[in-house]
Amino acid sequence: PERDLPYVKIMLDHYHTNHTYLECDENTLFSALRDAVDAKDVSGKYDETTIDGIKYKKAKDITSDKIELTYYHFDQDETVKYLAKRFMKIYPNIKVNVKYQNVAKYNDSLLTMVSNKEAPDVIMFSDADFALNNRLVMDISSYWNSDPETKEVASTVNDCGLGCYGTEKRYAVPVKFFPGVMYVDRNVLSTLNVKAPSRNWTWDDMIKLIKDTTVKKSSDGMAYYGCGYYNRLDSYYGIAAKQTVQGEFGFDGTQFDLTAWAKGEQQFAELKQGGYIAPQTQTLDMESWMGDFDAWCGASSHVALFTEAFWTYQGTWATKAFQKYNLDIVPYVIPAVSKEDASKDHHSIATIDFGGVTTSCKYPREAYELLKFMSFGQDGWKTRIELYNDESQKNSKGLALKYDVMPAPITTNSDIWNDYIKMYCKGMDDEHVKLWKEYFASCMQPIPYGWTSIAGYWNYCNEYFNKIDIHNKVDSGEKKAADYIDEATRKANWYHAKAMLKYFGKSGYNVLSDADIAKYEKMEKANK
Repeated sequence: PERDLPYVKIMLDHYHTNHTYLECDENTLFSALRDAVDAKDVSGKYDETTIDGIKYKKAKDITSDKIELTYYHFDQDETVKYLAKRFMKIYPNIKVNVKYQNVAKYNDSLLTMVSNKEAPDVIMFSDADFALNNRLVMDISSYWNSDPETKEVASTVNDCGLGCYGTEKRYAVPVKFFPGVMYVDRNVLSTLNVKAPSRNWTWDDMIKLIKDTTVKKSSDGMAYYGCGYYNRLDSYYGIAAKQTVQGEFGFDGTQFDLTAWAKGEQQFAELKQGGYIAPQTQTLDMESWMGDFDAWCGASSHVALFTEAFWTYQGTWATKAFQKYNLDIVPYVIPAVSKEDASKDHHSIATIDFGGVTTSCKYPREAYELLKFMSFGQDGWKTRIELYNDESQKNSKGLALKYDVMPAPITTNSDIWNDYIKMYCKGMDDEHVKLWKEYFASCMQPIPYGWTSIAGYWNYCNEYFNKIDIHNKVDSGEKKAADYIDEATRKANWYHAKAMLKYFGKSGYNVLSDADIAKYEKMEKANK
């Protein structure tokens, strides 16, 4: 019938996008398509419901039918199960099956589930190339664009299209957000009579601090080091160099330029060569310095600055086991290179795990609501904060969940952040609470690591950058970072263009315009 022609087009678009058939009788098919079209947006209409003293928004456009959704993840399992139970209380007609897998086996296990036609409805992922190459996640643009809460997330999520992968469509949302942070041990500064840097410090201020606090011959006979690293400074520098940068290796949203990366890479290598960087665990240098091959510089009381992960503070330094060490660890935003950028909020690198609704999901509107609850959603964060405040809630090893890789909210909602900071800073004095508040206010323009957010990035690293061992060659002094700028930039752009055409061109999701296809074909050819 003529009235159903628009739905036939939708059916064909579904097939061309997902390469899966819709098998059912004609009446059921068109009924389902009409329902899908009518419910393609988030209505923004809610009923209020209260559970355990927390007020929740129960979406009115969620089905009242009894359905099941499967959430597949590598998150903190007890936390996810707690969130799932609360979601099911809000929506008692929806049963949520939680499936956990550790990161090492995650991708292979997921592909096995898909091949066995047991694909979950909602997934987490960190490797963008894996998810996009296998077309695991569907376009959720209509839900995201019509959801009022997506206007209240960290600005770079929308401004830089995080989860859109260089297209006009959205395939993923930020699930876990770990802001980038520099940790400074103020007790080391006090011991060495070094003034604490300004809260609006620059990159040069940080380098000066590292050098000023490296003292090989100290009064207690144990060397002090300016920096202990978990993350390399070159990754930080590439984002800190310019506000136009939207990803690692100088990625501007379309192409790479490794010029800024090379400066950070060389600077970090020279700090290593100059003896300003603390020994790493399980090295002979560590055994010579701390007397223990397995020791960690974060327990030395002799390192001024750390490029540790966000979760290291609550998961390690804030635990009772570390109270015996003479530490006064405070957070600083990762500094910008220019004074102008440093004087205001600016882009800084962050660890972000993403998630999406799978292409085989039968209930995408409901799956989106579950994904939102598990990730950026304000109701989900109300539930997380309740859980983290209850230190009787513990993981399998007996550790309170607050100390087990707890993320930060990526929403900018002030009520959520006030409650989070109150929970996070419990037991701190006013001075330290103020420092954490300042830090949290300054880290809300996150740029994720490349493998989570840029098409082709991990293929590039795996098959070229890491394979030829650039980091070690520059660190050792065998090569200069500048030696690699031209070749590494060409390779990065080639891998990116190739991935964009494969994932989003006519043989993939088929969402690129003719102009986009021509642009990436030209980029691929120019950089081959």
